[in-house]
Amino acid sequence: MKRLWQFPTGILVVWLAILPARASTVLEMSFQEVVDHAELVFEGRVRAVDARRDAEGMIHTWVEFDVLEVLKGEHPSSALTLRFLGGTVGTQRLEVTDLQLPQVGETGFYFVESLTRPQVNPLVGWSQGHFLIEPRADGQPGVLSAHHEPVLAVSAPEQAPVTASLNTFSKGVAKGVIVQESFNAMAASGPMHADDFKRSVRALVQQP
Repeated sequence: MKRLWQFPTGILVVWLAILPARASTVLEMSFQEVVDHAELVFEGRVRAVDARRDAEGMIHTWVEFDVLEVLKGEHPSSALTLRFLGGTVGTQRLEVTDLQLPQVGETGFYFVESLTRPQVNPLVGWSQGHFLIEPRADGQPGVLSAHHEPVLAVSAPEQAPVTASLNTFSKGVAKGVIVQESFNAMAASGPMHADDFKRSVRALVQQP
């Protein structure tokens, strides 16, 4: 048995055991917009993931993070829990297409849209506000997109915000995030160092 919900934003939510794939419509943002729209940006490590039902019977997944460093905003605690719509409880599964849940043990950078407002996905632009940190060939920490594409550089394009166009949908990374797949000429250098990524984010936070 399968039940479907279509949210006003075009996000497809599926209640199922097995489902056919279908893409969600998440607007593409510039990296500057991702930074600007985030209430909190932090480097963290996922310590636990727990899917359970809320008071209304809907399945949500609570992801617990160790907060390693705050890049924007304020969060005095060394721990943070974010709630995502969807997950698996027993034999029942609620899936939101294109929503990628952080996994236990992963380390990354997380751009949180709101710490108080319930959302389908609390990360800005969904995967556009989700980056992974993994070792490079030289052993140094490198930055990857949420879909494991090496991030070569990030910038703030000097143009009107891409969200002004309602027909521009996200392909997984924000505009201004250069990944290996889309710019192979830089691939030999490997993913950018995590420290360089942090400096880039802090510089964009200071933009007027």
